[in-house]
Amino acid sequence: MLYIYCAMNTGADNQSGSAGRVRWKHLVVLLLAYSGLIALGHWGGEWLIGFVSDDPGSQPGSRTHILVMLGIALYTVLMALPFIPGMEISLALFAAFGQQVAVFIYAATVLAFCISFLIGSLVKARLIAFFFAYAGLQRAEKLVSRLEHLNSKERLDVLMENAPKRFIPFLLRHRHIAIAIAINLPGNALIGGGGGIALLAGMSGLYRFPHYVAIVSLAVAPVPLAVFLMAN
Repeated sequence: MLYIYCAMNTGADNQSGSAGRVRWKHLVVLLLAYSGLIALGHWGGEWLIGFVSDDPGSQPGSRTHILVMLGIALYTVLMALPFIPGMEISLALFAAFGQQVAVFIYAATVLAFCISFLIGSLVKARLIAFFFAYAGLQRAEKLVSRLEHLNSKERLDVLMENAPKRFIPFLLRHRHIAIAIAINLPGNALIGGGGGIALLAGMSGLYRFPHYVAIVSLAVAPVPLAVFLMAN
């Protein structure tokens, strides 16, 4: 997220006449796409919550086991997607299946965020540059193109140079803490949800995978741990 924010704030692009109108048309398209993704994420979350809300106690033992495994599998898939309200879904799973699924939900969440991160790391910088070009953000496009062939440290140095002053450089220096906070931020589905945040982290090239796994493993632990401890 900091990567995208820095790129979008590298300075105002001069737009006028028909070029400015084209830019606004593109921004409207992107806004509609963003709204659609939020709506789709909300629907996906509501669908899974409804799926697991049936009383498992009324099912035979083997059926309950299958329902739990299927619910966890679907949860993993949904959590890897952007704009999914993960907190609400995990609480629904706890309500449906109890504290005995805490370990499975924790592992599924970490796995989902790792999948999103790895997918993001495969996204080419030229695709991000194309996105900015489509939105009419030429300066951001040039910055991303400049970052394409740099390693993690070099990317961080360039972003620090171009970042708006005040708190952004601080967040870049403490980006691991920042991602942990973002993952646990209430209502983070509006900024991509856990899956979207993980995807952007992978796209940024600023995180080493082992370090990312470590911080995500800690960041998603509080809720499953709290549920497990309160039930004992």
